[in-house]
Amino acid sequence: MIRQHDAIAGLVDEIYADLRRGGIEALFYDFSPVPFSAEEGVFCLPTHIEARGIPDEMLTDWCEHGLYRLDPVQRCASRITRPFYWTYHPGEPSMITPELVADGADQVSEKLMAWGLARGITVPIHLPGGGFATATGFLGGSAPSRSILAQFAYVAHELQDRIAPMLEPAVPRLSPRERECVQMTGKGLSAKQIAFELGRSESMVVKHLQSAARKLGARNRSHSVALAARYGYLH
Repeated sequence: MIRQHDAIAGLVDEIYADLRRGGIEALFYDFSPVPFSAEEGVFCLPTHIEARGIPDEMLTDWCEHGLYRLDPVQRCASRITRPFYWTYHPGEPSMITPELVADGADQVSEKLMAWGLARGITVPIHLPGGGFATATGFLGGSAPSRSILAQFAYVAHELQDRIAPMLEPAVPRLSPRERECVQMTGKGLSAKQIAFELGRSESMVVKHLQSAARKLGARNRSHSVALAARYGYLH
């Protein structure tokens, strides 16, 4: 679920106004406490997004239609720590060129080219505890100067530092037994089957599952498994 926070929105509005004067035409920030799902290489959708200067349908395409998981820029950012310039314009040098052959990359390219958002600067922010954020400034013209790249990187990290206390809490901490029970539930085992596998009573397994659900904020066991996958507990 993408969360909204008025204080963060106000701060981003302020920063975006300054960036526009420096040549940044649009801004996109996203944060996830866990970047990847239990399926290797598959991104979790971010829990917080702030977007300025982009078409309304971009959020729908990126989140509801899954283009976030196919985004070559996001894939590149997940593997490096330094700010980088990227472009989808053919023949222009770009950090994301190797990613453009991946499945779905053409869908992302087509959308961004149509919206005039095909050049930008992205700052990957790999956080202690496994959290991951990116800040992207979209450019209208050619590649930025080194000074603009450095300035945007500074602003992105300052933004992260200022909003970090307002983002969602850290990943819930499950006990080893709670984690084990949720993992086995994710494999399709019932509480009775888990009890047999672990040599515990069924009532104790149910207790562990209920405790895990409370910590994860889950509505039921299926929701517990989905959230556990999001937080990396099913690896």
